[in-house]
Amino acid sequence: MTYDAPRGSLWQRLADAFHGRDTAPPARLKPPFNSLEWKVDPANETWHHRAPKTPAGMQEITACAPDGYDFARLVWQSCAACRLGLILKIRVTETWQRHGYASRMVRFALRDCEGYRWTTTPQSQDAQAFFPALTEVTGVAFPRDAELCEHMRLRGPREARPEQLLDPPPA
Repeated sequence: MTYDAPRGSLWQRLADAFHGRDTAPPARLKPPFNSLEWKVDPANETWHHRAPKTPAGMQEITACAPDGYDFARLVWQSCAACRLGLILKIRVTETWQRHGYASRMVRFALRDCEGYRWTTTPQSQDAQAFFPALTEVTGVAFPRDAELCEHMRLRGPREARPEQLLDPPPA
C-alpha cells in the first residue's frame, strides 16, 4: 500500500528532497508594499494625457508607477488665440525627483506652443530653482504672474476628460 501525500505537504517535500528533486517553490517577485518603494525604472512606468474639453481648458500629463500611483503630474492651460500658457500645478514625488520628469512634462506642454508667453502660479522653493534652470534649457521664461486670458477663464464641461495612454516624452 502506498500513501500519496498531498502536494506541498511536509511529507511530500521530505520525499522530494530525499530523491533529489527541487523542493523550493518558484520564487515570486513581491511587489512593493506601496508606490514609494518602487524604484525609478522607465520600463515600469506609464504616461497618460488628458486633453482639454475646451480650446483653452486645463489639461494634464501624469507618469504612473506600476500600481497606478501618479508620481509625477503637470496641469496646464494654453490658449492659441492669445498665445498664452499657464503652468497651474507641477508635482514630482520625492523618490522620482531629479530624474527629468518635470522638465519632460513641461517640454510636452510647450510642444506646438512656439512663441507663447508662459506664466506659473506661485512657486514653491523647489520650483523657484527649477523654472530658471528650465528657462536656460528651453529659452522660455516662466514668471510667477499666473496670467490667464478670457478664454482660460471660461468654465468648460464638468465631466471627466478621457485619459489617453501616452508614449513617454523624450528625456
